[in-house]
Amino acid sequence: MKREESIALLRGMEGTAFDPKVVEIFVQHVEEFDDLIDAEDIQEQVTSGAIDHENKTKPDAGLASDTLGSPDDESSGFRSISEAQREVFALHEIAQTIGSSLNLNDTVTLVSNKLKAIVPFDTCIIFVVDERSGKAIAAHAAGEESAAFSGRRMNVGDGITGWVIANSRSMCNASPELDLVGVPEEIAKQYRGVLVSPLLREDGAFGAITLYSKSRTSYTSEHVRLLESVCQHASSALNNALTYEKTRESAMVDPLTELPNARGFYMMLEQRIAECQRMNRESLAVISMDIDDFKVINDQYGHSTGDRLLASVAGVLRRELRQMDILTRYAGDEFVAIMPMASSAMAAQVGERMRQAVEAQVFSVRTGTMVALGLSVGFSCFPEDGETTEELLTAAARNMQKDKHGRKTILTLASAPMGQIDMMT
Repeated sequence: MKREESIALLRGMEGTAFDPKVVEIFVQHVEEFDDLIDAEDIQEQVTSGAIDHENKTKPDAGLASDTLGSPDDESSGFRSISEAQREVFALHEIAQTIGSSLNLNDTVTLVSNKLKAIVPFDTCIIFVVDERSGKAIAAHAAGEESAAFSGRRMNVGDGITGWVIANSRSMCNASPELDLVGVPEEIAKQYRGVLVSPLLREDGAFGAITLYSKSRTSYTSEHVRLLESVCQHASSALNNALTYEKTRESAMVDPLTELPNARGFYMMLEQRIAECQRMNRESLAVISMDIDDFKVINDQYGHSTGDRLLASVAGVLRRELRQMDILTRYAGDEFVAIMPMASSAMAAQVGERMRQAVEAQVFSVRTGTMVALGLSVGFSCFPEDGETTEELLTAAARNMQKDKHGRKTILTLASAPMGQIDMMT
């Protein structure tokens, strides 16, 4: 990094990783320090003769070199044959078994389990970049304090792991606290060493494997080489698993509303019914909803406007449900919600609330013209209205149709300060 970039990085970490007073004094004297370094012709901040006496390893701080595959002659002579055999066997086992599953969870679990026999660590986290948010998300955490790291999110470029992903290059033995912003202090301060290598594919890094150690203050070049070898095998398998899950997800998600589609609805309702059966026939509600006379919208304003309104309605409906509930776009202008542990009274209350929320909204269809929509609602409950997916969906749809026929569906026009409003109720 250029001096300006390095100083900007230090400034950005004031008050979190570094004492602001220390940073300020360092910045004031940085040119003086550079002159001292130039005068001594110092090539490294840590001399090659320094040894970490606790771990008996030479420091290899900062960026991993481009020749990490060549271990130091002095250290390589002390590596036991049994240790080398164990590493070779573990690498061979990873290469042979890592691609046996297209399930992402299975793959990351296998990688972390096999890695323990090759590179020492107390905590292993496998990060994968989420394409939607652009953030690196912990897809798997193993070892000590794994609960604190599960689901951890960080920006690409931030911290050690973010830098490794952004630059597609390994890094070792920087201060772990640079990578642990947001982690509880009582946990973060326990770690002394860190090693990170990128997961690579043709278009660059799509994740990283991060190892933290509580006892080891430094990792050797050999450790970096071994982790990079594991990442090389893991990258292909993890990329295949991500591609498979993305394809499977797209087959069950409606691209317009980003809600589960009919296929996703059937799969999730079957899972919930099975759970209810195991939980002593616990109650479950299915709410069927249909927008009144939505065909008029498509005919009068066009399908692109209709699609935009459907996405807006989906957002209104979702806000009225609990976090544990599942909203799906079943077909066209039909939505179906699955409500675990919901009684008939609760389903009726939530259904009416969603109707009122939709009918209270006005949606813009063109400049100066707004439209108000009506919503027909019906519900069914497990087990009284049915015990299978088809029985519950049929009962809910039947009740929704009764509601629709019992409501007036007269298109009226009214004026309002905001402009022309088409009332569809």
